Amino acid sequence: MNFFSEGNEQYLKQNYEEAIKLYKKAIKEKENESSSHYNLAVCLIKQKKFDEAIVVLHEALKLSTNSKYFFNLAYCHMQLMDYKKAIRYFNIAWALNYSDDDCRKAIAVIMKTKNLF
Repeated sequence: MNFFSEGNEQYLKQNYEEAIKLYKKAIKEKENESSSHYNLAVCLIKQKKFDEAIVVLHEALKLSTNSKYFFNLAYCHMQLMDYKKAIRYFNIAWALNYSDDDCRKAIAVIMKTKNLF
């Protein structure tokens, strides 16, 4: 049984609770481990469970350095109004994928509206 693929199917149906269960099983079985962590975190983000998503994203980053992992980590911190961490992680995401214009835009918005530095 491929829990990761089944999780993806449930995600596409926006059945996030079921997808979460399947991604957790995939992680336990070490199926596409970093992607399973990432997809689990995205489901949690969809449910606005940002603190939980942050923990899961850090687990994903232990397995793979990926710009989208840092981007979503930054997004979670931004939603929790921790703008300094959001800037830090958006910058890392942007450094890993300089063509990601969403990172540049997010950084500019935070810097302009929050007067952080």
